[in-house]
Amino acid sequence: MRNEEKIRLITCYILEDRIVATTWIEIADTAIKIGFGALISGVSAYSLAKHNHSKSIEKEYITKHRETLESVTSEIEEMTHALLKYWAFIIEWSKNPKAPYDKNDKITLLREEIFTLFKGVTNSEGRLLLLGCVDQQLALRNYGDIISNFYRYASRENKEMEIKQTEEWRDKILQGRLDLYLSLNVAYKQLKI
Repeated sequence: MRNEEKIRLITCYILEDRIVATTWIEIADTAIKIGFGALISGVSAYSLAKHNHSKSIEKEYITKHRETLESVTSEIEEMTHALLKYWAFIIEWSKNPKAPYDKNDKITLLREEIFTLFKGVTNSEGRLLLLGCVDQQLALRNYGDIISNFYRYASRENKEMEIKQTEEWRDKILQGRLDLYLSLNVAYKQLKI
């Protein structure tokens, strides 16, 4: 063997009766290429997984935010429905309070329903604050004040209740509801998936 051959490190592989000679440089070169390829694949997989995870969390947050806003609107609509039903019955009653009426029981039941549903409105205020929807919570508070004022005014115990003023309350209720929904719409539109 010559000295030049001794300096050169040869690794021999026998593959199907053929001898393939590779030097340590070729082996290192191949190892580096495989290593860099694996590193690039790993970093890419990690960054893609991280991106997908953060997008998934963002999407869940937006979905939960929307569900909460929709539950708030459901509570508002339940209250508005009961309130307008009560308004219709109280108008009928105020036109003829002394008439024999089976609707007195319905009026009492509706007052109790409104009182019970008001808890949902208060809970909705808390959910809006939890989401950071302060303007929407204030709009709901204003709507709640309209409901409270109407509830106190439109009582069969109120001797100063007038038909004309009672009829005007419907417009106040619907305007307060509209203002609330305009505010909720702003929060709803800000959510983007």
